[in-house]
Amino acid sequence: MHILRSVGKTCFAAAYTVSRSACRIARHPSAYPSTPFIVCYHRVVESFDQSARNTIPSMLISAKMLERHIDWLAQRFSLVSLDDIGRGLQSKRSFRRPAAAITFDDGYSDVFHHGFPLLKRKGVPAAVFVVTDLVGTGRPQVFDRLYLLLRLIESNGLSLAQTTHDAMKVVGIDLEVRTAAPGRDEPFRIMTLLLNRISLESIERIIMELQQRMDLAPEVSDEFAPLTWGMISKMHDNGITIGSHTSSHTLLTSETPESTKRQLVNSKGALEAQLKGDVRHFAYPDGRFNPGVVEAVHSAGYRYAYSICHQRDSRFPLLTIPRKVLWERACVNAWGRFSGSIMNCHSYGAFDPRDGCQHDHSSVALGEKNGTIN
Repeated sequence: MHILRSVGKTCFAAAYTVSRSACRIARHPSAYPSTPFIVCYHRVVESFDQSARNTIPSMLISAKMLERHIDWLAQRFSLVSLDDIGRGLQSKRSFRRPAAAITFDDGYSDVFHHGFPLLKRKGVPAAVFVVTDLVGTGRPQVFDRLYLLLRLIESNGLSLAQTTHDAMKVVGIDLEVRTAAPGRDEPFRIMTLLLNRISLESIERIIMELQQRMDLAPEVSDEFAPLTWGMISKMHDNGITIGSHTSSHTLLTSETPESTKRQLVNSKGALEAQLKGDVRHFAYPDGRFNPGVVEAVHSAGYRYAYSICHQRDSRFPLLTIPRKVLWERACVNAWGRFSGSIMNCHSYGAFDPRDGCQHDHSSVALGEKNGTIN
């Protein structure tokens, strides 16, 4: 079934790209994307196959594949900074050539080690959104630690559902965890369930309990290390835009107004104190926002904010600018090779769900959902 879907996607992408090419030849208004194409990545690694053994595969792109993406974009778009895109959107002027921008969320140190040299060599602008409380701590994101523990438990032949249930029972959490059908990424499924249903404080307690059963080797978790202030400053000095991704990567739609304000103001203040300049850009963790969160972003003084879907707030369109999340296999064909046709489809949103975003961007009850992984 997976092979059939992959072949179908490849054929669709080829036909779609041919139709778009015909529109360009005819100079049809729909020949180019109507808004700038902003790409969102997370981690940049040397070997996708090796790193995917321990972490969420859809968070990864190899330096080699990233270069393929950049080269394809550079042939078809003007690769510009987020400030350029923001000014263009604010003035409502058209770009002389379709514009695109590259961004990285979460502030992983491997972006500095593997992504930054590539960007610098090619002279390509980019932006990095940082979780400020993690900078320089060497401490991985909570979802990385949870996923890695679940993978280790599974690889040791233990029942994930039962082991997770036992750990939750010890810390006083009653949540049913069922065993899924074979073939699914069971660690990812259980991680997502916990992040969506349990507070981050409780998840930290579950992680501590799971570590009693399956301890993480320090050298394994080192791979997930966040940026240091020195890395951030060097990228900033070389033209990389630095933006906020909150203080602790919490899901703002689940926070109280007071907590949301602290997350936004404190992270902005920490970055500005280190960089000695104004921080204008913000990215919503997991792309989740609602009217109250958008208003808080506005009040905190950000000029531009970015989601990972096409939902917009008509009151603050510059605070709900859409992006597209891509990873190692987002643009590969049925034979596992990079496909410009498939990337072209992503640039037009051809694969995006017709019924809109998977998240509810209307008002969300506090405490309804607590987790986030993007």
